[in-house]
Amino acid sequence: MNKFLQVGLLLGFLPAVGLADLRLPPKPTMMEKLGRGIANVTLSVSELFDSPYVATQEGGGTYGDTFGFTQGVSRMIMDTAMGTVEIATFFIPTKSMKMPAHDTGQVEPYPPADLKDNWY
Repeated sequence: MNKFLQVGLLLGFLPAVGLADLRLPPKPTMMEKLGRGIANVTLSVSELFDSPYVATQEGGGTYGDTFGFTQGVSRMIMDTAMGTVEIATFFIPTKSMKMPAHDTGQVEPYPPADLKDNWY
């Protein structure tokens, strides 16, 4: 039974190891950028209700009514502005976040300078 359980666990975790991937996500398409912009503009008003609620849960009523409301207004303004920018620029392709490998060609001295006196 123990051997059967070990084999079952191994076979259960094998697909997860095979599907693990460390690549960056692909850059968003025009329609994804437009959709995200529309969602930001239309749903930004919900920050006025969500931020005070979360702040009230964390710090109490007065904290939620003051800090939460202020945070909700600022998040609403930021979401509306970013959504408007994304709607206005959705047809402009975004730059890929993937950086090419960079090789300076510089070879480090061996041994390092701080160990020259104590090197064997």
